[in-house]
Amino acid sequence: MLFRVQTLIKRPGILITDLSSLYEKESHYFIDISNEEELIRYGNQLDFTCLEGAIKLEYYGEPLLDVSAWDVIDRMWLYLLDAMESLKETGYGEMNFPDQPLVLTLKSASEQFVLYTLHTSPPVKAVLPKQDFFMVVLGGAEQFFKTMERCFKGNFRYFSEIKRIEALKRQ
Repeated sequence: MLFRVQTLIKRPGILITDLSSLYEKESHYFIDISNEEELIRYGNQLDFTCLEGAIKLEYYGEPLLDVSAWDVIDRMWLYLLDAMESLKETGYGEMNFPDQPLVLTLKSASEQFVLYTLHTSPPVKAVLPKQDFFMVVLGGAEQFFKTMERCFKGNFRYFSEIKRIEALKRQ
């Protein structure tokens, strides 16, 4: 598989104190958004004003973004959409993570390719096929917003975000 995108929601009440165990105990700390039954079961414990989670993004099995960059998940998706929109319009997009000093940049390398850089130490860099990257990220964002609306009807209204994604898909 070329790309893989996954949204995870941080389990309520479990503190992440040991980053070295984060990867091997990922399911202990996070719920995959595709597991709607489990999401709903935790629904009354989730803080919907500051819902933490992570976006996992892989290209040919290599991680571009992983659980170590967990943050406020709906804002992560919104900021990533902003960066992608900016990339389409100007050839450059930047995403600052909501609550941590982390930056992701997208720079047009050509008509077909985008330079992806996650400014960590060392940085994560990749030259990605632009159209495939856009479609997989837009699909992940759409899955997140639609799942949150479906599972937690009273807490989220993402109509405008979903319409924005649909418009970006048509461009």
